[in-house]
Amino acid sequence: MINEQLAELSNLALVVTIVLYVLALIGFGADLASHSQRRSDARLAAREAERLEGRESEGAERTLQSATVGTAAAGGSTGAALPADADGPGDSRAARPAEDGPAPGTMTAQRFAFLLTAAATVLHLVGVVTRALATQRVPWANMYEFATTSTAVVMIAFLVFSLRRVELRALGTFVVGPVLLVLLLAQTFWIVPAAQLTPSLQNSHWIYIHIGVAIIATALSILGAVVAGMQLLQARHENALVERAGAGEEHPEHWGRFGHVLDRLPSSTVLEALSFRIHSVAFVCWTFTLIFGAIWAREAWGRFWGWDPKEVWTFIIWVIYAAYLHARATGGFRGSRAAGLALAGFVAVVFNYTIVNTVINGLHSYSGL
Repeated sequence: MINEQLAELSNLALVVTIVLYVLALIGFGADLASHSQRRSDARLAAREAERLEGRESEGAERTLQSATVGTAAAGGSTGAALPADADGPGDSRAARPAEDGPAPGTMTAQRFAFLLTAAATVLHLVGVVTRALATQRVPWANMYEFATTSTAVVMIAFLVFSLRRVELRALGTFVVGPVLLVLLLAQTFWIVPAAQLTPSLQNSHWIYIHIGVAIIATALSILGAVVAGMQLLQARHENALVERAGAGEEHPEHWGRFGHVLDRLPSSTVLEALSFRIHSVAFVCWTFTLIFGAIWAREAWGRFWGWDPKEVWTFIIWVIYAAYLHARATGGFRGSRAAGLALAGFVAVVFNYTIVNTVINGLHSYSGL
């Protein structure tokens, strides 16, 4: 029996969640923009200070030369013309701006966005739970429910990582953005009325195990792809800065304002280590997704493997992530090359979730569309 009121409450909670994610995305974007502006102002001020310091040095040299000539002409008198005190009002160091961060406890755009994200995640979970209560089953029987549940897991993982390492909050724009996109697609194209399970999914405990693990695997793949993508951009940015500094540029810059945004993020080494940890867990989840799926297929269809499109693409995902982990363990394929394999795995995940679910017919066609 479907509880229509709870189903409507679930839809309302998810719509409000989308609004809060939009506000959080604006907040994270404003934080990155303000930081970029501060970096630009600080570099311009540093250049101006160096220019003024150069002028003062030239003036001091001319003054010293004049004093030397005057002293020689006066027979050694040294009392009148001395260069200005370096610590006096004309000291250029006083004009050098310090790029100070906000005082502890200040409600910055990033902190406000992070609080909005936390509130949105709680409401997101409320929407998922009320959908489960409305249908009296697990909330992942179709594409809409799978999308809402997996994105909730993504946000929980992001909040956990951000609480442990505050600098990872700078990734908020790049995490909330994809999650918001998936939720908009779910609410626009994939939403279906709350309904009971199809007969082929009923009376089996494997729907809790197999699909539950698949949700965690998909969520970690999304988060890992975000980190791997930023790792690639950060590595290219860092290499460009090193090359320009080696070419003698006093204030090397790369990609302008977007380069300042990347300056705010952790280094490519830190991002690579985080990506590896996320994908390691994701690979384990994909492994058990295959194993549990084979066991459920044996129980439901009388065979472990039948070359169904969903089975084949899940195996392809597993192979790509296995290649990524192997490449990451090989010194010559670390860094950008390994990150490229991780992103290839995510492309396979997206294809498996969209094209395979909606275009290719098979025994796993449970999109509900």
